[in-house]
Amino acid sequence: MQPPTPLIVSTAPAAVAAPGQAGRDPGRIGLALLLAAIVAAPAAADQRSVTADPEEAEKADTMPQVTVVGRALPDPIERIERRQAKDIREIFAEEPAIDIGGGTRNGQRLYLRGIEATNLNITVDGARQGQNLYNHRGGLGNIDPDLLKRVDIQPGPAAADQGHGALGGSIRFVSVDAQDRLAPGQRFGVQGRASLTTADQTRRLSTGVAARVGAEGGLLAQVSYGEYDDLRIGDGERVPFSGGRDRMAVARYSLLQAQGHELRLGIKRNEAAGLNFMQRGDYPWQLQPIDLRARPPQRQELSRETATLDWRWRPDASWLDLGLNLYDTENDFNAPDSGGERFTSAVRGFDLRQTFSYEWGGWAGRLTTGVDGFTDRGSNRRSNREPRFNRYSNTGLFAQNRLASERGNLSFGLRHDDFETRIRNDASDNSELLINAGGLIELGAGFALFAGYGESARGAGTIPIHFAGNAVERLRFNGEFDGQLRPEFAEQSELGLRFSRNAGGGEFGVEVLGFRTRISDPIVYEQPGSGGLGNRPVTAFRNLDTPARFSGSELRLHYAGNALQAQLGLARLNTRDLPAQPQFLARFGAPSGDRAVFTLTHAFSPALNFGYTLTAVRRLDEVQAGQIVFIPKAGYSTHDLFLNWELPRLPGASLALALRNLGDRQYIRHGTFTQDGFATQEPGRDFRLSVGYRF
Repeated sequence: MQPPTPLIVSTAPAAVAAPGQAGRDPGRIGLALLLAAIVAAPAAADQRSVTADPEEAEKADTMPQVTVVGRALPDPIERIERRQAKDIREIFAEEPAIDIGGGTRNGQRLYLRGIEATNLNITVDGARQGQNLYNHRGGLGNIDPDLLKRVDIQPGPAAADQGHGALGGSIRFVSVDAQDRLAPGQRFGVQGRASLTTADQTRRLSTGVAARVGAEGGLLAQVSYGEYDDLRIGDGERVPFSGGRDRMAVARYSLLQAQGHELRLGIKRNEAAGLNFMQRGDYPWQLQPIDLRARPPQRQELSRETATLDWRWRPDASWLDLGLNLYDTENDFNAPDSGGERFTSAVRGFDLRQTFSYEWGGWAGRLTTGVDGFTDRGSNRRSNREPRFNRYSNTGLFAQNRLASERGNLSFGLRHDDFETRIRNDASDNSELLINAGGLIELGAGFALFAGYGESARGAGTIPIHFAGNAVERLRFNGEFDGQLRPEFAEQSELGLRFSRNAGGGEFGVEVLGFRTRISDPIVYEQPGSGGLGNRPVTAFRNLDTPARFSGSELRLHYAGNALQAQLGLARLNTRDLPAQPQFLARFGAPSGDRAVFTLTHAFSPALNFGYTLTAVRRLDEVQAGQIVFIPKAGYSTHDLFLNWELPRLPGASLALALRNLGDRQYIRHGTFTQDGFATQEPGRDFRLSVGYRF
């Protein structure tokens, strides 16, 4: 029997949160103290070494995979190559719990179990993503699928050691190392890829080199360039002024297994630019003026520069596993012809942690303690006034204990966050003590039951820097000039049953779960006046009294055989009491009809693979009253085909074909912004061809 996986998710019944700086439900404090005692208990345990099989440990660190709720999906991340994914939407196309609306690339917003990405803890190689920059752009972009080794998806709150502000969960992107691109014994390698797509006529070239440096080191360098035209939607119409170009460059050094040390250094720059309407993105293209002199499209540029350092020391000792992550990232939006608008979010942060392994009463345990922190500085610059700034910072202390035995696993932890929000001349600071606990128990005959509860908090709302620059010199917080904002406080619960068994020469698995998330004290802002929100002053911030609620269920089935793999995912979502105003709703959450994704892959030979995906979404009927952004929308279904072939007569060469939206269906994602009944549609029929070579 294989050892149980780490705790799936941290979540159980939500407790009522009493607003106030001193704390919430007093019962939580007692529970936190009890958990603190339990977390500290292993210090007296037998500290014998508990190590995984080295070969399996190395495989877990290097094999491409996508994980959801703490486990590996049957499909590895090669599905990104199979689909020829080129943006964030296509990375998660086969994940039923995720909806990405927006239509065009620069308007895409990710929703995990209905909660928008701004409310998630999203990192790339440990680096946090910055604040929203511009109101009419999605908050997450410029993720290059070609560079990904692993994507970890954690719906609900992360464990205490997985970071700050995960109100709706966390997503962790991990980049490839040079060693992942080289075969055993290979010292130097080169790869290149050329891709074409028809829906937006993308032309993309990428090339990279990987080399071993010494016995344990590796150096990876890669560049890519792509251009795309106006997006073609179903039935042939094109979205005007939706084209652009992308550029990417990365250099990454990795030192692995050097006397217990691992070191990764990376520098990355992504750029996206295009001639778009200033409201292009989440605003429906049908409402743009016919006479371009009234509101002409303008040049827009979006870039992200990131530098990361990740060091880990794991000598042959159970009591020492030390890790340090440092990062510096800057997101920049520039529209030089729109009054010289330039918005930046610069994030600097660290994570220092220590893990020791032990055995205690038949349990194999890992206790992780540490500290993390970051500062996110936003700047709003326009040619007709002086720059204006906002800042959000947090320091967190955490302890997370994980125990595993043959009959199940258990995880529990504590986190203390101390945060400050500063907008122009005013500041609000606060702190929260957060708990999580959960586990899995093997019931026998292939069945396992899991459940959990967890909390997350954040001291700032989702105001984009576009609007934060309009803050007046003296702000009111909760009605007072010297007032304070209560933290946004999330409670998540989850309960599920899992079954797996070998059948028909392969493995069959089923998982069903229910979840609930409650976010108390949402932070909103006031913009009195008339006209566009981008020109209105921001005069106050306040906490809403009504919590936002998300609940639903998921069902997953998968079969993995030698040549055939199949998986079916079903997700059902209910959203309640979200802030009604469009500027809050679009960056807080979105409803969705029931969603099903079925994927089938078959390997005709080791060199030839075929795939099919069906995505079916039921009509969205239940929407929140009093808002205009998310209205009832029609259901839809799409069919996708894929073929990947490694050319036998030319070793290292590969050919990938894909046909997306086979029926040329015209449809609207349910998470897409709606105005006056209009919304931007998704791509129509899209034929893709990619030719690659690696040696």
